[in-house]
Amino acid sequence: MKAKNILIFGCSGQIGRSIVRKLTKDNYVVTAVTRNIHQKGIVLKTLGNAGFINIVEANIFDEKKIRELFKKTDICINLVGILYEQKKGNTFKNIHTVFPKILSKLCKKYELENFIHISALGINEAIDSKYANSKLEGEKSILENFPKSIILRPSIVFS
Repeated sequence: MKAKNILIFGCSGQIGRSIVRKLTKDNYVVTAVTRNIHQKGIVLKTLGNAGFINIVEANIFDEKKIRELFKKTDICINLVGILYEQKKGNTFKNIHTVFPKILSKLCKKYELENFIHISALGINEAIDSKYANSKLEGEKSILENFPKSIILRPSIVFS
């Protein structure tokens, strides 16, 4: 039986590192996308079983490069999120709405088995929050583009 290929965005964070460790232990082939391979790559390489993890450096808005990754993927997981806005286009809208929309469209185009997206708990009630509104818009886009997606809404995550 051929191992499933899992494409993960946001893999160098706490949740991502745990998921990479578990998936490679269970013999899934993981493609971990990071924005800085020199800074995050060494940590990610030590998480997975040899031969079960590929680390790719990419800007999450480089659609051409990301599209190539989808051609060999069975399942996509999006863990990318921010708690505050920064310069260089790292706005709530770009990260929580635009990027998940791009991923869900690619999941549909390449007929992936599934798309798993991490959102946030309580965003329906926080109507005056730019963060919450961007998360909600992202969820709507995902479900419109790829209805069989799984959206998880965890509470605060810490270690």
